[in-house]
Amino acid sequence: MKIWIKLLLGSLIGLALGLFLPVAAQGVLDAVADVLLGIGRYAIFPLVFFSVGVGVSELRQEKRLLRVYASTFKYLALAAAVLVLIGVVSVLIFPPERVPIAVAADKALPPVSVLDGLKSIFPRNLFSVLVHGGEFLLPVVVLAFLLGVNLDFDRQLTRPIAQVFDSLSRIFYHLNSLVVELLGIAIIALASAWIMRVAHAEPGTYRQILIILAVDVAVVAFGVFPGALYLLGVKNPYRWLYAAMGPGLAGLFTGDQYLSLGVLSKHGKESFGVPRSIGSSVYAVSACLGRAGSAMVAAVSFMLVLRSYSQIEVSFLQVLWVVGFSFLVSFVLG
Repeated sequence: MKIWIKLLLGSLIGLALGLFLPVAAQGVLDAVADVLLGIGRYAIFPLVFFSVGVGVSELRQEKRLLRVYASTFKYLALAAAVLVLIGVVSVLIFPPERVPIAVAADKALPPVSVLDGLKSIFPRNLFSVLVHGGEFLLPVVVLAFLLGVNLDFDRQLTRPIAQVFDSLSRIFYHLNSLVVELLGIAIIALASAWIMRVAHAEPGTYRQILIILAVDVAVVAFGVFPGALYLLGVKNPYRWLYAAMGPGLAGLFTGDQYLSLGVLSKHGKESFGVPRSIGSSVYAVSACLGRAGSAMVAAVSFMLVLRSYSQIEVSFLQVLWVVGFSFLVSFVLG
């Protein structure tokens, strides 16, 4: 049975169970879902580390490294810019109701520092990158990239290390494939926990903004992305959407970009035919930087907050600020 069919059936079973289970079961389901998320992400970090390292080495030998990474950042920037504009325009055309602004000093979050993030990417002890917590993939990607670039300065000397990277990449790919195969069962609990949180949440004044986001997502998924693929020469872009159903379902019900990265790594090779040298780099960078969907949600949220704070209409300069800042934020989220 195909993986996306397993995920779809598991999702439907989980949704049905979640709608009929008592509210008291939500705490247990959330705890089980948290464990299953850890299992789903079990092989991601070593898979990314060794695959990016050997992939970068192969691209450099083929003299395609700069071209592939330049294209990756170009398309990430285009996607982020287009989705931010869609989010801002949707709020301007269909302005939602203002929401009450409540400021609780005891719940204020500490400011996020980009410099602290850079310190984590380049720590004083390089080995600490490999034992970092499971929420920060970018340091692993950067180290793997640097190692991959230096794997062929003297091929006779570095060939054993390159072979180790290649072997471990294949081993963790197979381990990740096993996890993805089992995800069809785990998605039952994950979808149940997801639908219980949704069903028992009261959106209140946020209902309109959620509707706008849902419409934006539908426009992007079924209009913008297929249109972009068609312009890039794909004659039937909806077949690509069909092939991406597995990672899409995993991302929807887990909300975890790293778990869906594991599913995409398998689908990218077996459904899309993307070679490891390309997919390993593109997928890892895309999971860390230029997250267009998050940029669109940030833009919509900024617009909502600005409208709620002010009794007058949002000015053109404020709209430009939202567009620019949301775009930049998408490249530091990682």
